[in-house]
Amino acid sequence: MPTQFMFIDSSNGGVNAKPDKIVRSFVMKSARNKKPWSTRPRSSKSEEPPGAKDQRNSLSRNYSIVEKGSCRSNVPRIQCNRYPAPNDSVATPPSSLTSDSVFSSQDAVCACDSPVSSLTSPQAECMGGDEALALIPPQHELPPNYNMLNLTSLGTLDCLVVPLDRHSEGLLHRFIEAAAPRLIPVDPHRFSQQAGKDWIQTCVQSNVGAPFIYAVLACSARAVQLDPEVYKWRAVSEVNGLLSDPRTSTNDTTIAAVLILLANEEAELADPKRRGDENKCKLTRAANEAHHNGLRTMIQQRGGLAALNGNRVLQVCLLMHSIAQSISTFKQPYAVLVNASGQVEDYAVTTSQLPSAFAHILRPFRELNIDRSLLRIIFASTVFIVDLTDWYSCGICPTDSLDLQKHASLLMYRLFDWHQQSECGSVGGPTPTSPVDQSVCLALLIFLVNATEPNAGPLGPRLSKVVTKLRQSLQRISMLRWAKCPDLLLWVLTMGALGAGSYSRANKTYGDPCLGFFTGNIKLALAGKFVHQRPSIDHLIDILGSCLWVPSVFNKRVRSLSMPIGLCGTCIIEVEDASSSEDELVDGEYALGHSTTSRFFAVDRLEG
Repeated sequence: MPTQFMFIDSSNGGVNAKPDKIVRSFVMKSARNKKPWSTRPRSSKSEEPPGAKDQRNSLSRNYSIVEKGSCRSNVPRIQCNRYPAPNDSVATPPSSLTSDSVFSSQDAVCACDSPVSSLTSPQAECMGGDEALALIPPQHELPPNYNMLNLTSLGTLDCLVVPLDRHSEGLLHRFIEAAAPRLIPVDPHRFSQQAGKDWIQTCVQSNVGAPFIYAVLACSARAVQLDPEVYKWRAVSEVNGLLSDPRTSTNDTTIAAVLILLANEEAELADPKRRGDENKCKLTRAANEAHHNGLRTMIQQRGGLAALNGNRVLQVCLLMHSIAQSISTFKQPYAVLVNASGQVEDYAVTTSQLPSAFAHILRPFRELNIDRSLLRIIFASTVFIVDLTDWYSCGICPTDSLDLQKHASLLMYRLFDWHQQSECGSVGGPTPTSPVDQSVCLALLIFLVNATEPNAGPLGPRLSKVVTKLRQSLQRISMLRWAKCPDLLLWVLTMGALGAGSYSRANKTYGDPCLGFFTGNIKLALAGKFVHQRPSIDHLIDILGSCLWVPSVFNKRVRSLSMPIGLCGTCIIEVEDASSSEDELVDGEYALGHSTTSRFFAVDRLEG
């Protein structure tokens, strides 16, 4: 039997002790058995494809995730015993410590403090898998019959690049079961669920899937109120290792991992626990910016979102996230899906119907002399909403759910882009864009966000900037300007009230002055239409139904405005209340974090 252990006499304290030939031979043999290696000096230069170094340098400049000088005090160094595994995770491969690495020389110290244990569970490393499971709150316990692995949709996970213990398998199972059915918000029928599972399966089973696995484990850990930091830092470490190789730096799975890491950091921005902890806020902002810049650079080097055509789920998720960011922050999106000529696809080309088929909806907009370029977007939105209404009611549509979600985001982007150009005076030539046009554009943006999330709860502060801009535009217009189209005015005001009311309901503050502006004007507009009778919420819904409308989504949401509007005899709010409001009511970071949490962290709302 070969020797397994060797004891060395150290009775003299080891002073001037030197290993003899037998000891040296034993050590060398043990090392070779654990990992093949050679005593030959490594080549100073390795062959690389043309342009590989430039690509690596570009990603390095744009994607330095670890904040210099912050790791030693904020990233826990694992001091537990290490367990041997076939693919031991390494925080920073040797190549990543070179000048071309994502880590700078100052970051090398940080890399040494990154978690490097081969087990994936933070708790399991120090206390064992069974003890780790005890930390999960009772309401999040794994099923009693959950024995090691029961993910039939993924097959066996024994060959993953990351070895999973029972605790980690449970977290991965949780992510799959929660995320896959909810990846596409416009799909209440869940026809896209299998496509979502297939996408996750591809990422998890990829030979470069380590950062993706760690990132989704961080999501699940966060959902059950466990500390996700160890998982996040391992994902970051694995991503940095992949960025040093041009063959994996812009791989689909690498991009997906960075998207999930970015979503994790953005969700932290909305965490109330971070308030008051300036050091934690600073680290979150730095990591968020690094992931954001890295993701944008990866997509650019890949050739844009159009280059991801072979991975439709990833393409749509990136587009959704990018446009959702823009709506929350009113900053340019980091990625937009355009065709070969640089144009955004127009949904109107999918229909054979003429604009005359939608004349009753488009007439009020024409009577207001809406800008022609905006009118084209309104027409495309009308065609889309007609198809979307049929899709919600009976699951029938000219296209599939992934395409519907793609076009929903593209329509929102077109509205966002039109408004940005209107504020710069580049729409319609030298003539400044009318505040009426801007009001219609912003109201339609709020409408589309609501219409494409039929199962969403209160949208919270996600639309706060849009609502603020809408109120500012309306305050620059005399109500007489809407005399020809009183119903359209009610529709615009109602969209503003839904946006403001969603944040007010989430915070249980119906007296919000921005909400008061919209509800007060709705009441005045209704009073002008119903001179001899008291209007009800049903009267309002009937009027709005003649405009752009999705009954299954908006009827219930508008009824929630009964009390703020004063249509149930209480809580009547006057228009003058709006005069005390300020332009920026909501912290932008919080709005962005809430947007990501509500749209991309369905795992947090996992049904029991």
